[in-house]
Amino acid sequence: MNVKHTFVNFFLKTSSKQECHEVLTIWNTYYAALSEKHQESFVVRTLLFLNTTDFGSTEGFDLTTEMKLVISSAFVQITFGLKQDILNIFKTIFVTPSSYAYTSRAIFYDGDVNMVTKRVNLSWPAVEKGFVITNDGLNIAIHEFSHCLIIENSKGSYFSKVFNDTDLNAWKELATQKIPLIREGNFTIFRDYAGTNLMELFATALETFFEQPHEFYSYAPTFYRTTAKVLKQDPRNGKNPK
Repeated sequence: MNVKHTFVNFFLKTSSKQECHEVLTIWNTYYAALSEKHQESFVVRTLLFLNTTDFGSTEGFDLTTEMKLVISSAFVQITFGLKQDILNIFKTIFVTPSSYAYTSRAIFYDGDVNMVTKRVNLSWPAVEKGFVITNDGLNIAIHEFSHCLIIENSKGSYFSKVFNDTDLNAWKELATQKIPLIREGNFTIFRDYAGTNLMELFATALETFFEQPHEFYSYAPTFYRTTAKVLKQDPRNGKNPK
């Protein structure tokens, strides 16, 4: 743990850390595979994210601490190799009991990042499915937090960037070449939705990166390594990904 997380750890209750450990051991296969040392760091980062984020839910829906920990763990999983440990713009996460729609649209969503309200919206059944089925390249929490990080990175100053510019630009250059292939059905490691634009490709690539790392690497080793460099970790190395 770095100095900041060591300081945060000092103020965390042992009972909170134990509860977090027990929840993540059951729910998050990435966490369960980590070494004990990395698990300690992951717990601190999860509780830090939880305690610096406003969670809300639809009236009448019981949003439990367990649910909040599971959702928080998705953010920590993505950023585990990075310095970024909280969200600075999207500090509110709103959880619904089912898919939802905006009044002006006839489309139902399982998750979205709303730039107007500055909040992340998530459907709990979709979040749950993403953690129960761990190898299909689908995890709505990872997907939406990936969007958050790209947006926050674009709006941050030179000293508050989430990602290294050189690494991200190298990823974008390679990803731009993949989009036509995805649209033509000639790059099948990702689902068709990844061909929408760079933003959606990034989010979909991260879902695959964490849920199907060995398949991703076998299919596109250079693209995998470029993604790993952006995130400063490699989930193929279960105990020590960073």
